Amino acid sequence: MKFTRACLVAPRKFGFFEVDEEPGEGQVLLKIASCGLCNWELNFWDGNMKLGEYPMKLGHEFAGEVVKLGPGVKRLKVGDRVSAIPDGLNFGGFAQYRVTSEKECQLLAPGIDPVYALGEPQKCVMTVLRATAPEPGDFGVVLGVGPMGMWCVQTLAGKSLAGLIAIDIDDAKLAMAKQFGATHVINSKTEDAQARIREITDGHMADFVIEGTGINAVFNAAQDYLRAGRGRLILMSSHHDSGEFDFRKAIDLCAEIIVPHPGFSQDPWDDFRRTVQLINNGTFVTKPLVTHEFKLSEIEKAFDMLEHKPAGFNKGIVIPD
Repeated sequence: MKFTRACLVAPRKFGFFEVDEEPGEGQVLLKIASCGLCNWELNFWDGNMKLGEYPMKLGHEFAGEVVKLGPGVKRLKVGDRVSAIPDGLNFGGFAQYRVTSEKECQLLAPGIDPVYALGEPQKCVMTVLRATAPEPGDFGVVLGVGPMGMWCVQTLAGKSLAGLIAIDIDDAKLAMAKQFGATHVINSKTEDAQARIREITDGHMADFVIEGTGINAVFNAAQDYLRAGRGRLILMSSHHDSGEFDFRKAIDLCAEIIVPHPGFSQDPWDDFRRTVQLINNGTFVTKPLVTHEFKLSEIEKAFDMLEHKPAGFNKGIVIPD
């Protein structure tokens, strides 16, 4: 089937290619409903990293509808709506269609809109939460409530935590975090976050801090929120720039520092299975987080805005023309 795919052809430059692909053994042809914009892919956009040679297929947060089956497909049928993750670094979600192995797909429940069923970044959140291993009675902090942080709040809310504290500098995001179940919110631009956490926890401080800002200085400051004695500092963000980390604080606290990026998972396919269960039961909610939608033909504009986020930008998605 012929369709259009957007590929990066040089730093900050996309080209559009007509391709002709059919599903092979164990594969389906997926009509892309949407593909999410990811801060990590800014590394390829600006030339900081390369994913093979140009032209480079980007787009790894995609979902859609099965429109054609290859031989040997057993679990899916034409018309199924699925969320999908790429197997390895074979991306290609910024396209009208994608040939996708059945293994990469999880079936969405009736009524779930695939446009907002971005299972890949939520699978990353699942890996983070399983690594965090919250215990009953923990005080937890989610530092930065962009999409990833907000999905953490959604999943942790209503559990057996003593308190769930969301920290950001955007009052609108904090209000949404409160709606999704954060017990306390702190604007670190106008409040002393360390003092507020000490007050909320009656001096105990946080048992775990999930860092979701991607700002090196904030990751250092996050140590100030931890309790002494094996408090867990979770690096969820993808940091574009290198920086310095003050290990003296970590040593004094005897802190655990955990980096649960995708390679941390012992079974990413099971993480993904669990993730789509939470999409289907309404735990993971994405539509309210999407502030910007772009056509595939606007992909350069989309990445430029992702790099230079305007006020109010939260989550962006690309929808094929």
